[in-house]
Amino acid sequence: MARVDIKSSVSQTIRSLKTSESLRRLLKNVRFIIGMSIMLAIVLFGLIGPLLYPKDPFDIRNRGPRLMPPSSEYPLGTDFLGRDVLGLLIAGTKTSLYVGFVAATIATIIGVMAAALSVAFGGIVDDIVMAIVSFLLSVPSMILALIFAFYLPSNLKNYTIIAIILGATMWAGFARGLRARLLSLREEDFINMSRVAGYSTMRILLEDMLPGVMAYVIIFFATHIDNGMVGEAMLSLLGLRPTGGFSLGLMFSEANSQGGIIRGAWWWFVPPGLIIMLVVISMLLVSTAIDEIFNPRLRKE
Repeated sequence: MARVDIKSSVSQTIRSLKTSESLRRLLKNVRFIIGMSIMLAIVLFGLIGPLLYPKDPFDIRNRGPRLMPPSSEYPLGTDFLGRDVLGLLIAGTKTSLYVGFVAATIATIIGVMAAALSVAFGGIVDDIVMAIVSFLLSVPSMILALIFAFYLPSNLKNYTIIAIILGATMWAGFARGLRARLLSLREEDFINMSRVAGYSTMRILLEDMLPGVMAYVIIFFATHIDNGMVGEAMLSLLGLRPTGGFSLGLMFSEANSQGGIIRGAWWWFVPPGLIIMLVVISMLLVSTAIDEIFNPRLRKE
């Protein structure tokens, strides 16, 4: 038994060293650096923006002429109410990032738990989990989120609830893919060593199997931050905006409903689209870099 434990420890040490080497390569990867730099810049724009540009766009005293083009006083012009578009963009970026991060976090947690339970217990638990996954995959997640948001009472419609709804409806594909990876990983030699050593199923799952698929988990989380942001924008465009707060999706909705696009007020609707596009590009670069480093088939020696 002691020999098996030693073999298991050696195997874990080797995998740990490989992970450290992969992390070093990741931090030197150009795609990862560019993607993280873009994302960090957007996060700082939303968080520190109010300190650098303290003009409150929702204060009626700060309003200017309606649909005024960019100027020295209003760097991104004004909207149909005379509100400062740059101030709206900062506020909207912060809210949309919050929705994206919360939705991605919830979807990742649910997906990991579902796949882990399915692999750990099998049998009826696996059947139930996969039945739920199959149902969710049969209906587009955006449709489910739209239905839930539509019937949600007005007093409960806030951006946190919207993020929870989005996260709870976009995890199924991830859970199915993670389950397949865990089932494949279960046949590896180091897993068999841990089994022979007498480790419990949950310990093997938590200590041996989940670390082996962590790159896949991180890729899902990264690529679904922008999915949460786009989902919120779609709900806002469809008129299902939360009560209170302001988001990039709401900027789109107002520009569309108030004729900003028809009037050619590009400074009103282009900036929020640019922010969302940059988030999508940055997360795509990050996920591609992670896959390139941690996927043996794509790794460049």
